[in-house]
Amino acid sequence: MKYFALLLSVITMLITTGEVKAQVASEETRENIVVDGLAYVIFKNAKTAAVIPNYYYDDNKELHLLCDPYAGDIAVPATITVEGVDYTVTELAEDAFWASDVTSLSLPSTIKKLGTNSIVFCTELKKVNIPASVEEISDGVFGICGEITDFTLDEGNSHFIMESDMLMTADKKRLIHLFYARDENKTVNVSFPTTITAIDNYALAFCRSVKEIKLHEGVEKIGRYAFAWCSLSSIEIPSSVTYLGEGFAAVNEGLKKISVAEGNTCCKLVDNVLYDADMKFLYMVLPGINNIDIAETVTKIGKHGIEETELETLVIPDSVKEIDVQAIINNPKLKTVVIGSGMESAEIMALDENESLEAIYLRRETPADIKYDLFEDEYYDKVTLYVPTGTKGAYALAPYWGKFKTIEEFTPTALHHVKAETKGVEEQIYSVDGSRCTTLHRGLNILRSQGETRKVMSH
Repeated sequence: MKYFALLLSVITMLITTGEVKAQVASEETRENIVVDGLAYVIFKNAKTAAVIPNYYYDDNKELHLLCDPYAGDIAVPATITVEGVDYTVTELAEDAFWASDVTSLSLPSTIKKLGTNSIVFCTELKKVNIPASVEEISDGVFGICGEITDFTLDEGNSHFIMESDMLMTADKKRLIHLFYARDENKTVNVSFPTTITAIDNYALAFCRSVKEIKLHEGVEKIGRYAFAWCSLSSIEIPSSVTYLGEGFAAVNEGLKKISVAEGNTCCKLVDNVLYDADMKFLYMVLPGINNIDIAETVTKIGKHGIEETELETLVIPDSVKEIDVQAIINNPKLKTVVIGSGMESAEIMALDENESLEAIYLRRETPADIKYDLFEDEYYDKVTLYVPTGTKGAYALAPYWGKFKTIEEFTPTALHHVKAETKGVEEQIYSVDGSRCTTLHRGLNILRSQGETRKVMSH
C-alpha cells in the first residue's frame, strides 16, 4: 500500500503544479456552471452538458475551485436547468471524478461518453453502473478503482460486453478493465479472448489476485500500468505487440522472468533490461537483480523503470537525458547512484523510497534545471550530493539541488583518463563497499596512495 499512497501523492503534486488539467470553457457557447454540488460545462447551442472536475486551471496554471470535492454517493442527473433552460447530461468529461472520494456513482440513461480518466483513482468507489446509452468509454476508465464490488453494465448496451469479469468492447477487441480481482489471497489466472488486440491503461492495475496472464499473438497494444501492482511471476510479450506503455508491469515484486517473442519490433530484452527497439528508452529492469549495465544508447528511464532490485550501486550513462516520475524507486539496498553528464530533467520523486541511499554523484558540470523534488524531504538530510570540482557553489544555489544538506566535490574521470599509478607510486583501488580491486571498474572508485584518498568515476 505504500506504493499506492506514494502514487497518489505524486498525482496530488501533478495537480497542484498544473500538469493535470480539467476542461475549461474557451468558447462563447460554453460555460462552466455548478448545479447541486456537481460542476458542468454546458454547451448552449446543443443544449447538452458534461460533468467536469470540481476545479480547473486557467492559462497561467492558476487553480480555481468550482465546488467542494466530490465524495460519497453521487447520482448524476439526466438533465440540469440553468436560467430556465434544460441541458441534457451526455458525458463525463476528462478527469471528471479523478482521485475523488466518491463511494457510489449512478449514471443516467442520457450518458453517451465516459471521457479519459473520468473515473480513475477512485479508491473509495464501491458501486457504479454503465447505462445502455453509453457508446464510448475512453482509455483508462476504472483504473485503480479496486474497491468496486458492485459493477453493472445495464441491459441493452450494444457497445460493450462483460465476460469473465472483463469489461470489453462488444467485438471483444479491446479490454477496458478487469473487475473483482483485488484480493491477493485469491488466485486469478487470466486468459484473454483471442480476439483482444488492445489492453487499456490500468486495465488490470491493482488486481493482486492475478498471478498469471497469457498474452496471445494478436495483442498489439499494452497500455500504461496495464498490469501494475499485480502478483505476476512472469510475462511474455508477443511478437505482435507494437505499443508498450510505461510502467506496464510496475510493482510486481515477484516478477522473475520477462521474455520477448522472436520477431517483436517494439522492444528488446538485453541482460535483464527491457528497452524499446532502438534501446533509447528503458522500460524496466527485472526485479531482484544485483547488477546491470544500462546501454549507453538510452536517453530516458521510464516510470518505475528501476524498481525492487538488489542493486547497491547504479551508474546512469552520459546518454540519459531524462529520468521520469518514480523511475528509480524502492531499491532497498541501493546506496550509490551515479548520474551521467547528459541529464537534463528529473521528474517528481524520480529517486524516492530507496531507503539505504547514501550518495548521489553528478557528472554534469552545470546544474540541470529540475522543477520537482527528487524524493521526500528526509533524503535531502541523509544523502550526500557529490558534484564536479568547482561546481559546489552553483549547485548549492540551484533549485532542489540546493536542498541537499551536504554537498561535496569530486573529480569525474573517464576510464581512459585514469592511470593506476601516480608519481611512480601504485595507488590502491577500492570499490564503494571497501573491497580491494586490481583494476578500475565502471562506476565510483576509491583510490588511495601515500595516505591520500580520492574518488574517481569510470565509465
